[in-house]
Amino acid sequence: MELNVGDKSPVFKGLTAEGPLSLNDLKGSNIVLYFYPKDDTPGCTKEACAFRDALPRFKKMNAKIFGVSKDDLKSHEKFADKYELPFTLISDADGSICDSFGVWGEKSIYGKEYMGIERTTYLIDKNGVIRHIWRKVKVDGHAEEVLSSIKNL
Repeated sequence: MELNVGDKSPVFKGLTAEGPLSLNDLKGSNIVLYFYPKDDTPGCTKEACAFRDALPRFKKMNAKIFGVSKDDLKSHEKFADKYELPFTLISDADGSICDSFGVWGEKSIYGKEYMGIERTTYLIDKNGVIRHIWRKVKVDGHAEEVLSSIKNL
């Protein structure tokens, strides 16, 4: 089932370096939940660093940023330390969060097909309602696009 703007966000539970995290723990804040394929790869690093650099502006709008990939906690910690990422990365090793948000699917590169995370961002309001979805995200300018959408909440 594909999620749409106006739908209630799926309730998820994931592991972070700080411990378990659930969507229910985040009520009362605007949530930027961005899904990315792999820690410390060029596009994923550029996207994470753009969110990092814009974080003060997100905070002013009562927005919290969370990155989600299937990487394990050790990989997330190494990635966050290397690039000084001041937001939480969620490990979805079993793929349950990716499945519930519909971001796990068939991809193709150089004619080779494989399964992976489709770079996608969800903007979830403080009541748990999806307010914007960016599918097949192009990294350049994406953090700014998300910021603009939060201003309109």
